[in-house]
Amino acid sequence: MSGLMRKLCMSALLSLLLVSCGYHLAGHGDAGLIPTNSKQMVVVAAGGDQASLLPELKKALQQGLNLALVSREEVRKEAHDDTIEVRIEQSRESFVSSSFDASGIANQYRLTLSGMVRVWQAGKEIWVSEALSQTGDVFATGDTVAIEAQKERVAESLRKAWAQKIVGRLRSGF
Repeated sequence: MSGLMRKLCMSALLSLLLVSCGYHLAGHGDAGLIPTNSKQMVVVAAGGDQASLLPELKKALQQGLNLALVSREEVRKEAHDDTIEVRIEQSRESFVSSSFDASGIANQYRLTLSGMVRVWQAGKEIWVSEALSQTGDVFATGDTVAIEAQKERVAESLRKAWAQKIVGRLRSGF
């Protein structure tokens, strides 16, 4: 019986330590990373490669954060301090062979999308994500056109997953 009591006491102590140090589970934070005074947001891509992630991120942020989406020009006219600016940076897409048949011809490819996001408010950076990536496989079945079509379908689903990952981080406070 003493072993069971010891385990229960240790479990209770561990729980108290985790609660008292401020630890919480992702998605269970009180406020998240977006300040409560934020009314609108601008979503921009810093460079050409980032543009492929922009439409999905705009859609996911608008649905996930319930902020009005405005253009950068609209913000400059009115200079709101309650505007959040979300910048996509350092995004990359790689498409590499990952499997080969007996004759050495690629029959599977790995598509990886990655990028990071910075969030600004009133000219100050309030959050930077690490580089987040999503990976999917494209199988070489059919001709080049079929492979490209499958690649685009996989890329679209990876973009959606990447955008949802960013929104989850912003909402959770991590």
